[in-house]
Amino acid sequence: MKLLHHIVLTFVILWTCNLTGQEVIQKASRSDLRSYGKEIKMVSVFGEKATVTVRGADVTEVKVLLRPVSRNSDREKAAADLKYINYSVEKEGDRLIIRNFFRGNPGQITSNLSMDIEIVMPHSVQAVITNLYGPVKISNIALVNATVSFGSLHLTGISSESIIKARYSDMELEAVCGKLEITSEKSDINVAALDAATVINCSYGTAELETAGPGPLIVRGYRTTVNIRADEPGKYQYNLRSAQGTIIMPDGKQYRNQPVEVTPLSPAGLIDVTTSYCDITIAKK
Repeated sequence: MKLLHHIVLTFVILWTCNLTGQEVIQKASRSDLRSYGKEIKMVSVFGEKATVTVRGADVTEVKVLLRPVSRNSDREKAAADLKYINYSVEKEGDRLIIRNFFRGNPGQITSNLSMDIEIVMPHSVQAVITNLYGPVKISNIALVNATVSFGSLHLTGISSESIIKARYSDMELEAVCGKLEITSEKSDINVAALDAATVINCSYGTAELETAGPGPLIVRGYRTTVNIRADEPGKYQYNLRSAQGTIIMPDGKQYRNQPVEVTPLSPAGLIDVTTSYCDITIAKK
């Protein structure tokens, strides 16, 4: 019992020290809301340490909310460091260009600086998003071209075309239609309700793909594990290859270091996957 008492007392002391040692982070921010007329056909964002949110809606204008954010244990320093966060919004014809950047001597900046960019726009306006070190969320628009590095990407409800480039940025896609092109490096891909003609070039990651249409679904991977789920996997045509890996089919059969080619009488679509050093698994949803 004494030993138990000492153990409990030790945990209480450590927990108390941890609480007293924690700093309370203060946040300072300001907001800048802007509106642009229906002549805008494309919105381009060049973000750094930014959280970018783009949402299509039944509106006629493009609304942009810009919010620089500074975090510091000292409230006054957090507010003072807001001046180091710079941004711009420019119109070039029917294109709206949004940028954020940071200026100042690194030795002068004591706060954690970031930027929130929120855009609400008509469904038909194209989004061209480049972001470094931050999450990107895009929903309910027709056309997307996104380049994300050291962040994350979430797409929902893209109706026409999506072009994605990702480095060290995991992605989640849902209800993507039309045409989809993904080029990824050291990024995991998770796709649900995929109904697009899809080409994925990927390396060093995992691709979890749930198909809901005829595709074609083409994956060219290197050291990438590929898992594909379909409502009726037995109805698809397959061209599957995995050097130094195993191919696992819906009926449980496994093939090691040999290609698998299956062509039913009336294929529901094409699934064509090549990877290396990793497995390919085809399964029912």
